Amino acid sequence: MKNLIKKSLLIVAVFTTIVLNATNTNNVVVNVIDVKVIDLKLNNSDGDLQISVVDTYGEILHVEKFTGSYFSQKYDFNTLPVGDYFFEIEGQTKINLMPFKVTSSGIEFKNVVNDVYYKPTVRQDGDLLFITKVALDNENLGITLLDKELNTLYKEELTNDINLGKTLNLEMLPAGDYSLLLKSDGKTFVEKINKK
Repeated sequence: MKNLIKKSLLIVAVFTTIVLNATNTNNVVVNVIDVKVIDLKLNNSDGDLQISVVDTYGEILHVEKFTGSYFSQKYDFNTLPVGDYFFEIEGQTKINLMPFKVTSSGIEFKNVVNDVYYKPTVRQDGDLLFITKVALDNENLGITLLDKELNTLYKEELTNDINLGKTLNLEMLPAGDYSLLLKSDGKTFVEKINKK
């Protein structure tokens, strides 16, 4: 019984840590330094980043890559029309969305990461593919394995869990290149797989 309680407390502690990290915005700070000029700063612990400015239609207006632990960049939004936009900060394991509004008199920032999306991760160990996804918003994960001629070899959708996971065994497949399509919450991720 004591072991069950200890394991339950550990699970609660791990889940709490995940939720706190998801809502912690201390690593991203935006300062308005002029009417329509901002300074975006962040401490990076999520590998290589892609930082994009996106409009409400999903159109990417600006994109840049960043490698390192500290990012600071000034953005001049004087040419943007009045409307709603967001920064999309995509790292190795998650995507942070930070909304802002351009008005006729300036920029409105709340300095809050509005949404954190955890990307699916894939790890290959020999013939085994380990696929995982943290689904805090109860999103599903579609998994499709394709050969080089784009024939579907495996397809499944994982649902109803905070921690989605699947292990695929590629042992029976011939050596070669494959593609793993992972779809979740309107986003598609492609992983190239090489079986030796």
